[in-house]
Amino acid sequence: MNYFKSILLTAFALFALASCDTDDLRDDVDNLKDRVSSLEAQVNLLNDNMTAIKRLLEGGQSITNVNEVSGTYTLTLSDGSTIKLTQGSEGTVKIPEITVNTDGQWEVEGVVLTQNGTPVQAVGTPGTDGITPKFQITKDGSFWQVSYDNGTTWEDVKNEKGEKVSAVSSGEGGSTDTFFESAKVEGDFFVIKLTSESEPISIPIVKDVICKIVEPTEGFKNGVWEIGYGKTATTEIEIKGENIIANGPAGWTVSVSDIDESTNKATLSVTAPANAATLTRATADNSCEVTVQANTNASWAVAKIQVKAIEIIDSYYELYKAGGTITIGGIEINKETFKDAVYISDNSPIEKEGIYFIKEGITTSYNGTGTITNLIIIGDNSQVKSSLNVNKQIKLIQPTASQGHFICKNINIVGTTELNNQIFTYNTDNNPFKYVIFDQCQIVPAPGKHLLYLSTNTRSIENFYIENSIFKSEETNEKNVISLGGSTSQEYQNVVFKNNIFYCISGKVSKFSLFKGQNAGITKCTIENNTFINMETATTAMVYTSKLPTISIKNNIFWTNTTGANDCYILRIGNPSTGDICVNNIVYKSMSYTWQMCYGGKLPFAGAEELKSVTSNPFDGGTFDLDKGIFIPSAEYAQYGASIN
Repeated sequence: MNYFKSILLTAFALFALASCDTDDLRDDVDNLKDRVSSLEAQVNLLNDNMTAIKRLLEGGQSITNVNEVSGTYTLTLSDGSTIKLTQGSEGTVKIPEITVNTDGQWEVEGVVLTQNGTPVQAVGTPGTDGITPKFQITKDGSFWQVSYDNGTTWEDVKNEKGEKVSAVSSGEGGSTDTFFESAKVEGDFFVIKLTSESEPISIPIVKDVICKIVEPTEGFKNGVWEIGYGKTATTEIEIKGENIIANGPAGWTVSVSDIDESTNKATLSVTAPANAATLTRATADNSCEVTVQANTNASWAVAKIQVKAIEIIDSYYELYKAGGTITIGGIEINKETFKDAVYISDNSPIEKEGIYFIKEGITTSYNGTGTITNLIIIGDNSQVKSSLNVNKQIKLIQPTASQGHFICKNINIVGTTELNNQIFTYNTDNNPFKYVIFDQCQIVPAPGKHLLYLSTNTRSIENFYIENSIFKSEETNEKNVISLGGSTSQEYQNVVFKNNIFYCISGKVSKFSLFKGQNAGITKCTIENNTFINMETATTAMVYTSKLPTISIKNNIFWTNTTGANDCYILRIGNPSTGDICVNNIVYKSMSYTWQMCYGGKLPFAGAEELKSVTSNPFDGGTFDLDKGIFIPSAEYAQYGASIN
């Protein structure tokens, strides 16, 4: 916590002015460090115990084993997970009285905690999960504060009189960080008595009920089990009890095989809906929970796993030949709309326009020297990307109002050193190119180059989409997705960046832009659920445009651990926007420079939210792998950033 550093710095300044020998100074400093460490440890202890109590109150799990060592109780639950409760000791923190009322709501010092006027539930209600508040002490070390969004924002804790709740003891006798008065095993129950509760909490200890889903060996990504539409997947479960119940959401089929009584193991089979049309409205996002339950007498054990139905296509080419339709960015691709597809099963280069399917694992190249109106390149197997080395710049034209298409799906696209240019450009005046779409691609522009650069004022792209993709950059001063000359003032209708990762392989990009066109305009710009790693912006901002009336920017993560050289901005707009969506965007940074939503500090429209600076790393407890380009937030930040299949 930052205020601990402030305390230490102030203490060192005072000690420097005092006249005492160095041994006394060292003792005082050591004592102060011990007090600071103790204070921080006790606050952390409170938050850990809050999490544990919430899990126990939620139910759905019984305790199978209790182990106590030096006041810390390790509880093994029936799904195989463990939680810890620590009783605490005499200390410097005065723990507030915390309890859960009969309505399942958190109470502190006799007052129901509320968020925006709504009581905060410890125990979830149907369709709504409970919340675990997080506590800290104010920077001066005096009062308690509470957060309901994992530390993004804080507010003072107040008692029944509306007074701030003190975090330090008063009078003699010290204070205590003890969260609960007693904890013990009584018969078949683990009994906890909170210091603020008159009645104890009893949780059953049932050794004869087990329910645990073993992590699937295939298709398990980012904590979600991905299963192809209409396909069945299996995994092992450990289960023991009198009654076994397995359920899935509407459209899914779930079953459990016979149980091996010697090992308590069985097979869980899950079948996804046949296609997206069979999903109910409630599960329209394809993602939901499969639940397995077992019981002994009145005690139940429950195990859950998140599942998601996805498209798994062994061969897009075979689907195309059979008369099927492949939809990319809303464009339907079939034998009627785009004829005479070519299947590439070796390293044969692409040299002219057309529709191409590249065999899984194959690397081919683009060596064309002419112009292109329609070029569609698809990696054949939906689960394995094919590769395209761009050795010659892809030069798009649209001589008439016909619908020009440059579409790539499931492709690793690399601008080679031979290219020494942007991956593609557009060479027709006064007629915007209709569609540029990248879906499930990995894009690596040539060193020092952008994805697209246009300097002619009469040229633009009408619809530009990058979705479900990864954009990689070397360390460089400037790297842009769309880069326009300073005088270019054309209009772009739709510019969409959704569910992508933009990252620097090592070091940082000092000036990164999704759209750099200070005199150009965008009718609508969508930036949703993207992850940006060490992609800084300077004053050019991530989107620099003369006008942007409609915005949808939400659920993005901006992350940097570099020293920084400039303030960073997401939007820089010449004329005010009229509005739409600008919410739930977070930044985690080690740099001292400012990150803001809009250049100049003024939000783009009424109701828009500023970037939220978070103090805890959103990838702690998740995955952060620069070498592999895998960035998975922890469960607390799961709604933010990209989730790429």
